[in-house]
Amino acid sequence: MKVTRNLRHTPRAVLVAALSALLFLGLVGTASAAPPSADARGSSDCVDRPVPARAVSIQLWTFAEFIGFGTDEATQARHEEVLRRLSEMGYRNVEPFTLSGMTAEEYAALLREYRLKASGRHVDVGMPAEPADIGQILEENRVLGVKYFGSGGTPQFTTEAEWIAYAEYLDTVGEQARKAGQWLMVHNHNWEFETTFGDRTAFDILMQHTERRHVVSQLDLYWAVFAGADPIDVIQEYGNRIRLFHVKDLNEELDRRIEIVGRGDIDFSSIFRAAGGSTRYFVVEHDPRFGDPSFDPFQAAREGFAYLTCTSH
Repeated sequence: MKVTRNLRHTPRAVLVAALSALLFLGLVGTASAAPPSADARGSSDCVDRPVPARAVSIQLWTFAEFIGFGTDEATQARHEEVLRRLSEMGYRNVEPFTLSGMTAEEYAALLREYRLKASGRHVDVGMPAEPADIGQILEENRVLGVKYFGSGGTPQFTTEAEWIAYAEYLDTVGEQARKAGQWLMVHNHNWEFETTFGDRTAFDILMQHTERRHVVSQLDLYWAVFAGADPIDVIQEYGNRIRLFHVKDLNEELDRRIEIVGRGDIDFSSIFRAAGGSTRYFVVEHDPRFGDPSFDPFQAAREGFAYLTCTSH
């Protein structure tokens, strides 16, 4: 059974969901009047309405074990192989977490060679006590063509004051980004929804202490569900501040592990309908299973793309 709702949160107005559904249908209906039949796309299922390929991306952390963490020529060659194979699969966008020692100019040239765009980027933007060189990041983003960027995760603070101070720091970074024509995004894990102060989660604090014109959300659907949050309630609370999804599945039967998109229990179709037309990118992701030779990140990429676009893989 697909995971859709959680009684921990009370749903918002039904009208909002209905209007959002109509907006979503208007966004993706141009790609195809209806999803292809199961016979036409293979044996795997797909979302109710296909997502246009132009709106599908993939977080390259999926390939972290394959690429490695070096900066030598061998690492760069593996990174290039990933980009080449993703382009051959039909991807038009990628979301890097590292440049593997390449300059922004070198990486941008690779993207052009394989007809790819950087839909977003995970890069350490620092903390109040350890600020990053935001000017350098913004310049790299300009060269790469990146519009959405942010750290791969937030610190696991324990006090409300720490979360507020961090949010205020992010807001200043987001203001710099806005002036450069870019958006700072917050990517969540489970602790942003599990850490609470009264009736507010840490995620609430991050949203409430940043301006919507400065900071947006990249909602990781796996981690939100894992934490017990209902993504639909989060969407109805924060609306078009949620600009990107990390589309990552959850397998209830296998100790709630991360699963290849479409094989797990998250009801992505319902979530996407609730989001309406505000979602800019649907970013496939599968955290590496380090040391597990049975996991193939390229298979995860193929199936994730096929699931979202309703094409064969």
